Amino acid sequence: MSRQIQTRGAAEIPSTGFIPGALFILKSVFISYVFSVVLLFLLSLLATFQAFSDTVIQISVNIVTALGVFWCGFLAGRHFSGKGLVFGAVSGTVYALILCVIGIIVSAEPHPGTSALTALAIGIICGAVGGITGINTKRKKRR
Repeated sequence: MSRQIQTRGAAEIPSTGFIPGALFILKSVFISYVFSVVLLFLLSLLATFQAFSDTVIQISVNIVTALGVFWCGFLAGRHFSGKGLVFGAVSGTVYALILCVIGIIVSAEPHPGTSALTALAIGIICGAVGGITGINTKRKKRR
């Protein structure tokens, strides 16, 4: 006997609406920022006791940013359970745009330059990969 594989069409995926969906993306961005701040704090403790060059610190900050954006996309993809690439990329872009706005506010330069492009590229790519990973993980059913 052969078993038929059942797939869900786009019409069968539950729609959450624009406002609840946007609020969840903001929630996933907030959770990811908390995650990133904790990792950056641990990195700063490590950098306090070790001598790192500026290049190593910049690469480490980009890695922490990538992990935070991946987590953001993962949460979004897992919540929406469909179109993980899109929702992950959108949440990663929101993460990167907020990061760029904070960078513009904190720094004296009005033009963000290449760091904003790097953050945006990391946001889109890692968010999309996180979203794809998020939709492909199954939630454990509670009894």
